[in-house]
Amino acid sequence: MKESCQKNHISLPEEFSERMKIRLGQEWEAFLEACSLPPKRGLRLNLQKAEANPDFPLEKWKENWKLEELKSESLKLENSKNEYGLALAREYLCDEEYLQSIGVQIGHDAYHEAGLYYIQDPSAMSVVPYMEIRPFDRCLDLCASPGGKSLQMADRLKTEEGGILLSNEFIMERAKNLSKNVERMGYSHVAVSSCSAEELEAQFPAFFSRILVDAPCSGEGMFRKNPEAIADWSLEKVSQCAGLQRDILGHALGMLREGGLLAYSTCTFSEEENEEMREWILEKHPELRFLGERHLYFHNSVGEGQYFSLFRKEGKDLEREDMDISKLSMLWEKKAKKYFYYPSSLKCFLSLPLLRIGIAVLEEGKKSWEWSHSLSHAIDLPKWGDALTKLPEKSPDTKLLYRLSLYGEDRRVEAYLNGQEIAVEKEELENFLMADRKGNVNNKKSDKESDKEGDKKSDKGLVLCTCDGLPLGFGYYRNGRLRNLYPKGIRFKK
Repeated sequence: MKESCQKNHISLPEEFSERMKIRLGQEWEAFLEACSLPPKRGLRLNLQKAEANPDFPLEKWKENWKLEELKSESLKLENSKNEYGLALAREYLCDEEYLQSIGVQIGHDAYHEAGLYYIQDPSAMSVVPYMEIRPFDRCLDLCASPGGKSLQMADRLKTEEGGILLSNEFIMERAKNLSKNVERMGYSHVAVSSCSAEELEAQFPAFFSRILVDAPCSGEGMFRKNPEAIADWSLEKVSQCAGLQRDILGHALGMLREGGLLAYSTCTFSEEENEEMREWILEKHPELRFLGERHLYFHNSVGEGQYFSLFRKEGKDLEREDMDISKLSMLWEKKAKKYFYYPSSLKCFLSLPLLRIGIAVLEEGKKSWEWSHSLSHAIDLPKWGDALTKLPEKSPDTKLLYRLSLYGEDRRVEAYLNGQEIAVEKEELENFLMADRKGNVNNKKSDKESDKEGDKKSDKGLVLCTCDGLPLGFGYYRNGRLRNLYPKGIRFKK
């Protein structure tokens, strides 16, 4: 017989229920009751993008959306003496019913399209803060799709300090989705690949200072959220997943440098995939020190099921490497179809079959090169005079880029995201970035400066459209109309 959770219409597999009764003991009834509760959703702020756009009213936005900050006050890892005082200034709970009442459909609004936030399960957000990621770390997310934890890691790294992230997903279709999420967030220090763990280990032995293995698993922690996970569950699948996890972990640990930290996580409850995997790691790798673990169930957390454990490799840890900021930018051509701008610290990944590296600057159109949508999302776009000097000869003119500052209540925001042409007065356009092929860049000038120097706005030109200071994408202005360049594949449906 199957255990039933009537409110949420969940019917748990009998074998799963019997195992969990033994595992949880007196907590079983609380777990069963929690199965009937609707899952909560979390929201993670892209802090770097928020800080790069000071015109965005960040505190007012958080207040208007009634975001509840997720705080962990000196959470202790189980089986560990270490205490982590976590101030999660990026991670929040959101009240979807309230947001709908004020007309916000989370994930389908301008701020989401601008890469200000990412929707992520609250329990899933708990892993990365324990990894103690520093701005200069070399990071690997080995099983990354759809990218929530990858982007959480990326936001803790700094391009100017040499911090890099390789976000990898073995299944190509999932890797493409991962790449789209990376693009929207605007990070230039992230590369996306679709390789096996074995292939990566051959290229990067003892290289990464921080590695996350969010392993494929039997998905028991998703039962409340995803009925398909229940239908797909079996003891045979648990065993198969455990075998795959050992294979992946073996290669991952070969890429961990001295002093580095590895986090192993799953969204399941089975001992075969969690505690037994912890013991297997320690048995096979005596050079690792176990830092502790956490078990998150439906009844003891605000999110879905999650397990993670942390390990540190003996030896001297990575230290900040001095970077020459003037030589950070590089350009990479992929199959004559795209040009990518990326920090020189990512050069080590060029030997891989990459989906993307850094920020796509140009894409080959039907007749000529076109500015990439990815470029509009770049966090450090105003600093790119040096990159513009390295573009191909036949690339679009770089002399003048305008900005159109729209606001949330402006109906043109929705029209733009729908792919519609919009009316724009010439006076609404601001000189945002001016550059020539020699790399001479002048940021936005005041009206007085422009008048004094005789700068006059052209009747046509490329426009960066923003909403409350956050970049949405490009358009082309001509004679009072803005031709929409927002990609058709991601336009809002009316």
